[in-house]
Amino acid sequence: MISILSFNRDAAEQGMIEQSCRREIARRSDEPLQYTRAMGYEDLRQFDAADNLADLIYYEIENEADVERLKGLRQKTPLALLALFTSPQISPMLYLRPRIAPSMLLLQPLSQEALDGLNSELLDTFFEQMETAAPSRCFVLKERDGKTLLPYEKISYFESRNKKIHLRAGSEEYEFYDSIENIEGQLPEYFMRCHRSFLVNTRKIQKIRMAENCLELYS
Repeated sequence: MISILSFNRDAAEQGMIEQSCRREIARRSDEPLQYTRAMGYEDLRQFDAADNLADLIYYEIENEADVERLKGLRQKTPLALLALFTSPQISPMLYLRPRIAPSMLLLQPLSQEALDGLNSELLDTFFEQMETAAPSRCFVLKERDGKTLLPYEKISYFESRNKKIHLRAGSEEYEFYDSIENIEGQLPEYFMRCHRSFLVNTRKIQKIRMAENCLELYS
């Protein structure tokens, strides 16, 4: 599944971005698409609270507050490709920062031609990265209708339950047949076998409660 977050206060521009994304992705893949429109900060908060992680982010910057919220998004999804939209009157010093690291920039007001050109290049890059990332940066989940590449940064844990493996990535859970022992040999070293039924991404550990044999994970 491809997850896209679009933050833009203008409904017309939101519509243009979504149509362009759906059209360009359909030309390249039959992967299911999860598309989230955020019209304001409350929508961004709900996206974050739902433990969602984006592969592609389209983000409008009008002020310093927008930048601060974007920093939080980038901390959770540093590998997501980021397209920024902003006014020519906004100083590039506001958003050209290492913690923001935009992939592309488009000045407002948006035109369909310019947006389609940006999306064509951005999505070519996205699919090229996905193809070359596995297995060094992605877990390859093989399904009947093809394969899904899940970046390791998205995965919280693998659990062996009811003769299946349950993979948790953000708000999504995937089920497939395999063994914990086999999966353990495929994962980067920062995945830890903390229980006979669990493999946990140690980079997502927020707190360890030894007395309760419990791990708290970041989303």
